[in-house]
Amino acid sequence: MSEIFGEKLRNRRLERGLTLEGLAEKIGSTKAYVWQLENKKPAKPSGELLLKIAGVLDISAEYLIDDSASTPTDRQVRIALARGADKRGLSQRDIDKLFKLSDMLKDGETPKGGK
Repeated sequence: MSEIFGEKLRNRRLERGLTLEGLAEKIGSTKAYVWQLENKKPAKPSGELLLKIAGVLDISAEYLIDDSASTPTDRQVRIALARGADKRGLSQRDIDKLFKLSDMLKDGETPKGGK
C-alpha cells in the first residue's frame, strides 16, 4: 500500500471539511480506524473500503494509492468524476459540460455565463 496514503487521505478529508468522525460515519467505519489509516504506515484498507473513501472524498482510489502522484492526473480526475456523476445523477451532457469547463480553466480561459 502507498506510503503517503494517510497524508493524501487527511488532506482530502480536510479539503472536504470532514472530521475523522464525519468520514468514519460516511464510510461505515470508526473514528479510530480512520485515524489509523491516516497515521499508520503502510495503511491497509480493504479494496471495498478504499472505494468507499474515494467515493466520499470525490477522488479516485488510484490517486490515493499512487505514491508518485502529488496531484490527481487527468485520468484520475476523470475516474472520480465518472463515479461522482452516477452518485449525483448527472447526464452525459452535464459531464461533457464539466469537461469543457475543465479544459477552459486549464487553458487559462475565463468561463462565460450561458448554456
